[in-house]
Amino acid sequence: MESRQMIIQSVMQVLKSKVDQETLDIVQDALTIELNRYEVQERTTELSVVDNSAVGMLRRYIATKRIEGKAESTLKRYWEQNLQLIQFLGKDLNKITTDDLRLFMACRRQQNKVSNRTLDGMRRCYRSFFTWLTTEGLIEKNPCIALNQIKCRKQIKKPYTAVELELLRKSCENIRDLALVEFLYSSGCRVSEISRLDISDINMETGECCVIGKGNKERIVYLTDIALLYLKRYLEKRKDSSVALFAGKGTPRLKKGGIETLLKRIGNVAGVENVHPHRFRRTLATNLLDRGMSIQDVAVILGHADLKTTQIYCFINQSNVKNAYRKYAA
Repeated sequence: MESRQMIIQSVMQVLKSKVDQETLDIVQDALTIELNRYEVQERTTELSVVDNSAVGMLRRYIATKRIEGKAESTLKRYWEQNLQLIQFLGKDLNKITTDDLRLFMACRRQQNKVSNRTLDGMRRCYRSFFTWLTTEGLIEKNPCIALNQIKCRKQIKKPYTAVELELLRKSCENIRDLALVEFLYSSGCRVSEISRLDISDINMETGECCVIGKGNKERIVYLTDIALLYLKRYLEKRKDSSVALFAGKGTPRLKKGGIETLLKRIGNVAGVENVHPHRFRRTLATNLLDRGMSIQDVAVILGHADLKTTQIYCFINQSNVKNAYRKYAA
């Protein structure tokens, strides 16, 4: 029997003992007319069919990583890199070999002129995906096991000098920009972390700030007295009702792109090259180490789980190395 007719009969059975026949006829006609406008289908309790296509498995992988707390920017990179690989190879995931991966990466290097650093980033995305596939039992062999790390030329990323920092401060057009520059340097926060901060995240008495970093991990960062002074002045002058720590002009929250554009403009005015948020983070880490803080404590402030990451951030001042050598080798 058709689903619509079953519904009508069920309703009629319930009403039969409660209303007269004339009313029953009216209800039946009304239901027949109204239900005719809809596609009616009985709900099924069968399990949904799992999409075991390559793209379907990639979606399941991304969903798993999202549950694990991976950042959306990381998930976007995982999705894009692995989707490009799947579309290029056009093969069942279980049949993809190490040579297939090498072929795709070689094509990207040749056609798109990508650097070794970019290629190694691609390799890490593939490794994460195929390791998950292997662990879940969706493929028999992980083709990334034999895919070695790609050596990259180490780039020395210099922090700001004391003079450059002062030039940036002097080039700020208003108290908000000055408060932002001081906050970036004194907290060592990632730009994405700052863009998410609310005023309530700051303890104005202690100069402490609660930050949610990568993997939704919470940590405490600290503000210098100068940074706290400018931040208080900025907030006192604010006329908007936004809860965001830093608000944009006409927008309730200054976002990542807005902060990057703002700093680039300040850098142009100051005559300082390569001005971007992450360089403040590197500058703080380098200065803290130079002044005697342990690398373990610096790692805690930056939110690094691995000390190797902290070491990469820090610029080694050769004059300090030379002085230490003279002191201990004499």
